[in-house]
Amino acid sequence: MSVRPVASFLRATPGRLALGALLGLLLFAAETVWLLKAGVVGVDIPLDGPYAALAAAVRPLLPGVILRVAAVYVVAGGLLGLAAAVLASAWTRRGGWVALAAMVPHWLALLLFWAWDRALARPALFDDLPAVRPALAWLVDHGEPWQARAAAGAWVAVHLGVLGVRGARALRRLGASGGPEARRAERVAWAVVVGVVVAVAVAVTVRRAGPAARQPLVVLIGIDAFRPDRLGATGHHGVAPHVERFLQDATLFTQAYTPVAQTEPAWRSLLTARWPFRTGVRYPLTPDARLVLAPTFAQRFAEAGWRTVFATDCSRFHFEGPASGFATRWQPPRGALNFALEKLRYRALGLFADNAVGAAWVPEFIDNRALAGIHDPLGYARRLSAGLLAEAGEGPLLFAFHATAAHFPGDPVYPFYRRYVSASEPLERRLRMHFAPVTPGAKGAWNREGAEGLYDELLAQADAQVGTLLDALRASGRYDDALIVLMSDHGESFHADRPDLAGATSVHGARLGDEENRILLAVKLPGSRGVSPTRVDALARLVDVGPTLLELSGLGSLPEADGTSLGALLRGEARPLAPLYAETGYTHVSPEVFDPGHWPGAPRTFDAYRLRPDGVVEMGEEAGEAVLREKDTGAFDGQRWVVDRPQADGSVHRTCLGDCAGPDARALADWLDDTRERAPESASRRVAGHVDDRNDSRPPGNVRPPQRLLRVWPGQPEGAAHPQPRGG
Repeated sequence: MSVRPVASFLRATPGRLALGALLGLLLFAAETVWLLKAGVVGVDIPLDGPYAALAAAVRPLLPGVILRVAAVYVVAGGLLGLAAAVLASAWTRRGGWVALAAMVPHWLALLLFWAWDRALARPALFDDLPAVRPALAWLVDHGEPWQARAAAGAWVAVHLGVLGVRGARALRRLGASGGPEARRAERVAWAVVVGVVVAVAVAVTVRRAGPAARQPLVVLIGIDAFRPDRLGATGHHGVAPHVERFLQDATLFTQAYTPVAQTEPAWRSLLTARWPFRTGVRYPLTPDARLVLAPTFAQRFAEAGWRTVFATDCSRFHFEGPASGFATRWQPPRGALNFALEKLRYRALGLFADNAVGAAWVPEFIDNRALAGIHDPLGYARRLSAGLLAEAGEGPLLFAFHATAAHFPGDPVYPFYRRYVSASEPLERRLRMHFAPVTPGAKGAWNREGAEGLYDELLAQADAQVGTLLDALRASGRYDDALIVLMSDHGESFHADRPDLAGATSVHGARLGDEENRILLAVKLPGSRGVSPTRVDALARLVDVGPTLLELSGLGSLPEADGTSLGALLRGEARPLAPLYAETGYTHVSPEVFDPGHWPGAPRTFDAYRLRPDGVVEMGEEAGEAVLREKDTGAFDGQRWVVDRPQADGSVHRTCLGDCAGPDARALADWLDDTRERAPESASRRVAGHVDDRNDSRPPGNVRPPQRLLRVWPGQPEGAAHPQPRGG
């Protein structure tokens, strides 16, 4: 090969790029046709009923999104075309149409090798394609990353070997001739060598650049749905090794609880340190009009000059707006567009764009948990770690991250999908969560072991994300001097007390108790504090986290907070008992399933929601009122649960679980009555036998008649309680 053929190849480069881009565009067109046939919401498909508003909101936004997706296919296809042209040149010395024809199969081969690698890494990318399911099943059972890479490497090596032999022969011929072409080739070779050396030197210099002056750093990491019984030798050992390692440096609160076991209301209570009925956010997709504006601990940090950042990879049912107090928020789009993106499964985005460039160009796809298979949770964690360190170098930083791997759609990636679910289970059960309504008397379609196994695999995946952030802090030298809180917003119930629901879709927010309300909570103080890691068995609440961060950072407290700082417990001191107020949320499970006779007034259909003109999906006003009336409310003091359940006949059924004898149990019941007096919907509750006695124009079925309070205590038969004052 002489300099002339190389120059000829360079002149032909635009043609190679154009052909590769055309192939990428054809791939985009094929996927678009597939999506249209599958019936994508909002993509020029006639829709009737409640979905019409969703489609109308999405259609104006889609052209811009789809054009950016098409650009990814064009650019990636062009670059792939250049690589294919280089490899194809090993087998032909002719140009023109012959070279272009040889390039096409090489382009397809590179694409297949790439898809092979990604199918092993994230099998949910292809799990709904029947034609590839047999091959995908083999990969899930037996595939290893080295296989695809070794095959691709060997294939490329053969091509490069042929090119190398041809190039060596050409150089020998040039050397023998000693002409100007030889000298020109030598200069080109030296230029390439110098360029590589300079590039490596620059990369090493940039990587070794020293960190800026140390600034205060507070990191709050939440793991969605993490049950603390997954920790330790007595739990599911091995599920969360990175969390276990962190606990060696932290104080673990073994009795920590959330006031509501659903993410959006739990985080609002976390931010404001207030009970859910005081925040206005009491179920997912709460309308902004119901939000009670109140100071948040993030706002306090911002007012003190700190940088404040919130990040999450899922915003379908939890979106933080300006009221959160975080000045910077990294999260997928909110509302109708996000729900539509879940249907826009442009699979090649999972091949071409699962990187930093793709995340910058199409973040709503790449950094969005809703896009099963396209979203790379571990790559996302690496990019997030880089963002954390960059922000930490700019000044005092409060950084909060909510990891959602264990939430729907729940698609485990390599190597987690092999750990806990039996290989004998159907492939669709192993690769993604499947939702099925839970109704009275209905049995689950799976088994509890399989459902919990998939949950454990997803927790292990979230743990790996957390480990990536913590390892980045360690590598940068910021781990020891950082204040780090690791928590979960709620647990998860697999209906352990209901054999008839074994394997049914799990739930959180449906019942009050340890399975759903007990959370992970651990605090690592900066090394300069000199406090040794320990375990604290005193009751802690999610609403205590904000006041704790503010006290430990020397900032002002939140006004009218229900939470109090855990600082005394961290110092080994005692603090007065602070009970937990708790309430259920709004789930796919009707409360009648667990409590026959429970008032089931809240609708569980798409009609419960409304779409704002800006595309935000919210729960409708009437449905929201029904949810509030349907809620169980209760209190917990570490020894017992006192729970009130509204019944269909208008009564309220009070039960106690745990140590329910003696004055402490009575005191907790009185505390619940007094606390609930502050709830807006309880403004008319003055006597236990008279509840919801306001005039109301809502239709029948959404209004309960005057109620009787039924109390169930050990040794006391059920019956109407005597009317008595409910606090001051």
